[in-house]
Formats: sequence, structure tokens, C-alpha cells
Amino acid sequence: MVATQPFQRIVAAEIDGRCLNIRYRQNQFHRLQSSLVQNIEQIKDAIAADSGNSSEEVRAEICLAFKEIRTHYASLDLKKDLEKEYRVANGKDNYDGKRGAGIVYIVPASHTMFFSVVAALSAAIAAGNCVILELTKTTMAVPGVLKKILPQTLDADTFAISEERPDTAFLNKTHIIAQSDSITPSSNSLSSPTSARTVAIVDRTANISAAADALVSARFAFGGRSTYSPDVVLVQEFAMKEFVEAIIQRSSKYLAGQNGDARQTAVNPRRSSSGASLLDAAYKDASARVIVSGSEWGVVEVHDRKSSLLQKKVSEKVLVLHPVTSLDDAIDFSTSMGTLAATYAFSAPAAAKYLTQFIDSYTSYINHVPVDMLIGPAYPINQKPSRETRYSVPSLQVPRPQFVTQTSNTALVRDIVSSYASKSNDALREALVPLPAIGQRSGKAIGFFEQGIITGGVITLFTFVASISTMGLYGYAAVRRWRGL
Repeated sequence: MVATQPFQRIVAAEIDGRCLNIRYRQNQFHRLQSSLVQNIEQIKDAIAADSGNSSEEVRAEICLAFKEIRTHYASLDLKKDLEKEYRVANGKDNYDGKRGAGIVYIVPASHTMFFSVVAALSAAIAAGNCVILELTKTTMAVPGVLKKILPQTLDADTFAISEERPDTAFLNKTHIIAQSDSITPSSNSLSSPTSARTVAIVDRTANISAAADALVSARFAFGGRSTYSPDVVLVQEFAMKEFVEAIIQRSSKYLAGQNGDARQTAVNPRRSSSGASLLDAAYKDASARVIVSGSEWGVVEVHDRKSSLLQKKVSEKVLVLHPVTSLDDAIDFSTSMGTLAATYAFSAPAAAKYLTQFIDSYTSYINHVPVDMLIGPAYPINQKPSRETRYSVPSLQVPRPQFVTQTSNTALVRDIVSSYASKSNDALREALVPLPAIGQRSGKAIGFFEQGIITGGVITLFTFVASISTMGLYGYAAVRRWRGL
């Protein structure tokens, strides 16, 4: 553990409220963006060395990171900020008053680390916080580049890099952004789910070709290491044959390319897991069938739900398929995995509504996979997702409302405790008035059991009428025969 002494300047700046000044935050953004632009080639080389991603994927990560900076900078509105600051002076309630949480401590993910750091850092600055970024000693290239660029760019009074984790007493005074599982989630942290699984469901009502295209791309892009890459695809058994054919066509087109398997060999030079790969395990599993494969990639169909291939988070370029008999079967199997990081439902809208309503998942997507989410950490589990940025500014702020006016409840209680008994009794009688009527017409609501009784009654009545009619016909025929005699 390290002492808290290296961060005394940060603590002092937090007490002084240095980052609450909106002009200060804007200047920090300009310095950050300018410095990253000047070192863009060095950043590109570091990302490529760490990930082995294609040049297009490296470019996508960088573009998305700079978009985070621009979006958070654009949220800083001086005019609006001043209006809020002087509401009380103008006799108005500052009901939505907020301020930065104080000190934000960032524990970045190793997957697409550049974007992960920039997304958290820019949100923390925009929210008005001091920032400590944890970059431990490692052989990765991106941390080394960030250690060189960021301390020379940002104000040393409000930004620092920690190579070792501070003690618990200090961390308890900070607001933690935990992008990896190396730190225990707490009440003062924004924690991304790292071990939660992602499930895709392909119903027979889905656009099979579009589903195959989206899921192959999501599984094989960025080395297959994203939290939001599908860990298992549950396919309605009647659609399995068509889906597998579409998967084979799409995977061949996506992976063969000009360099074929040679490209795949170089895709992940720093493999995240040692030992046997998931594909190796699939070849040895009697319940699994390797549909198509190449160098360090493959598509596998698994039939036994007890297979180890269906029990783990996948961090390789291996797409795992599993047949299901119905939507309910898909729901039951998905629920057995606990709360999911994400659910992808490929189906008709009504079926998608049913699936996503009953599957416990932090986020759900209908008939598409948001490819931007494959970059960076997963959405924090205790934050409402922002579709524009990975972290929302309000999630890194604390509410500090200021009220000038009194509410009706204040007036009510004051009048009751300070007035005569008659006025208190009037208030009590008013409070005890029955609630307004629901407005539902009497006798129109028919429940499950009532419907059963009605159905049974109709069947009984129909049987009775049919019996009487039959008896009448036989009686009429008998009378005619008797008269004919």
C-alpha cells in the first residue's frame, strides 16, 4: 500500500473547489484534446501493439475516444451554469443543484484501454472533479504513453497518476470508476460488469441473414474480448439450419479476406488467456460440433447444457451456438446465468418484447448490436445508460439543492402544530377523505378464473341445448311414425 501523501495537492484542490469553475474545466479539455492530437501517431502504435487489432479497429477506438472529449466539452454551458449559480440570489429554488463528487479514482480496463481511460477522464472533468488515474507497472504500451502525455498536459493540482493502489481509508473518500474486477465494488463506485455474460437470441421470426451478420461481427471484432460480445447465441431449433448457413457465409466473408488465416494468426499477439483455448476444448467436447474454424477463430454448436463451453465468459474469437425449443426455453436458460451484461433479441417486435421483459439483463437491444459498445468498458450497473457517452456527468456528481420557497407540506404541518384544534381537525378530516375512484366500469374486468367459469358454463349450456334438440328430433320422428300407423 502507498501513503496518501502524494495526493495532498489533489485533496487540497478538492477542498478549495478548484474544478467547480466551468472556465477551468473548459481549459483542461482544450489542453487534453490538443496534447492527444499532437501524440496521435504514438497512441496509434501503442494501441496496435497491445491489442493486435486491425488498423480500422484502432482508428475506430481513437475516433470514439475523441468524440467522448468533444461531447463532454459541449455539455459545459457557461450561461446555464451561471443561471443555476445565481438562482438563490434571485429568489429562486436551485432544485437541481449539483456539484462534482470530489475526487474520482479510475481503475481502467485493459480492453481498449485508451478509450476506457479517455471516456472516464473526460466525464470526470466535465462533472467538476479532481482525478487520480491508476496505471500500474505493466508491459503494455498504452499505459506508458499515457504516463508520458497526461501529467504534462493536465493541472498537477487536480490530476495525478498512481502506480500503486492507495489504502482503503483514502479510497473511501473518493468516487471510484471500476472498469475491471481488480477492485471490490462499493457504494461510492461506478462498477462495470466484467464477469456478467452476454446472450443473443435468434427466433424463427428474425431476419436470419441480418442476425448472423451482426453476431459474427460482434463476436470477432476487437479480438472478441469485449464484455458485449455474445458469449452464447440461443437459436430457435427450427431456424438453426438457416442460421448456420448464414453464419458460415458471413464468417467466411469476414475472416478470409485477402490474407486469410495468416491475418488471424497476428490478430492477438498478447493473448489474454494461457493454456488451451475454447476452440481446443470444443474439439474435445462430445456434445460440441465445430461448424467452421480457422487460426484462433471458430463457430461451435453445443447441445449439452451442462457442457463447460456454456458455463464461461468467452474472450476469444469463438461464436458459440445452442438450440432452444421456444421463447420460454430461451428465457429459462438465460435466467439460469444470472443477471446478464446485455441481451440481443433478434425476432419480431412482439417476441422481442416478451424476451427482454422476462430476461434479467442490465441492457437489452432489439434486432441490432451496437458496435460502438464493443469498445471500452461495459455500462456501470448502477448508472442509467447514456447513449451518447460511456459515463454520464450526473453519475459523477452529488445533488446539492438549495430551496428558497416553502412547500405545501411545510405550510400544512406548520398550520397544524401552531393553530387551534378546530383547524387541525379540519386538516385531519381532509387528509382522511377517500381516494378518487379508479374509474373502471363495474363487471367489465374478467380475470383468469372468471374466464374459466364462463367458458365452462358455455360448454355446459351448449351440451344441454344439443341434448334437448336431439331428444326433440327423435320424439318428433316417433310421433310421425305413430300417426302413420
